[in-house]
Amino acid sequence: MNKLICVVCGMEINDKNYDFNKEGFITSNHIDNIDTCPFCGANKEYLVQGGKAIEFGDSGKLDSTTLKIIDHAVKLEIFNGDFYKKASKIAKDEKVKKVFEALSRIEYMHARIHKKIGGFTEDPVLREMDYSKYNSDEILLEMACKREKHAVEYYEKYSSVVEDKNIKSIFKALSMVEEEHIQLTDKGQTL
Repeated sequence: MNKLICVVCGMEINDKNYDFNKEGFITSNHIDNIDTCPFCGANKEYLVQGGKAIEFGDSGKLDSTTLKIIDHAVKLEIFNGDFYKKASKIAKDEKVKKVFEALSRIEYMHARIHKKIGGFTEDPVLREMDYSKYNSDEILLEMACKREKHAVEYYEKYSSVVEDKNIKSIFKALSMVEEEHIQLTDKGQTL
């Protein structure tokens, strides 16, 4: 297998990690056919042999509106990552647990990408949420699907506001990942 670099998250994909987070995707990577980044979920068009991560330059040059959008994107992805982490502990079905664990790692990677774009060094402190009232896998999946739809709406809305073409490209890539997560968390796909 040739080593690939995901230009969205900068991670190297090789024969040891190509199937990482496989539960977080509808179709799995195979050693001789890598369709998605196992770390952030970006599709094949963002995977480049010998490539390097998209560069954002000096975050100080981003206008205040763009920085605010990126800051909110960090919070959105961490909030979703936290939800999936907790949902993986509440879920009853082992397959659903594994899906939520993988989605948690993917969402945290999205937050890491946004932190890099905005030049943020610390995670925001978000309010601790209690998800214990979601007492079935079906309810957890329904809540997950709503979160993914919100993320897609966020990226689509703000990709028309930001002017940086690299940020627009990242938003497009991550929106496509979140669209797949909508399909994955739709009740029929996971159970």
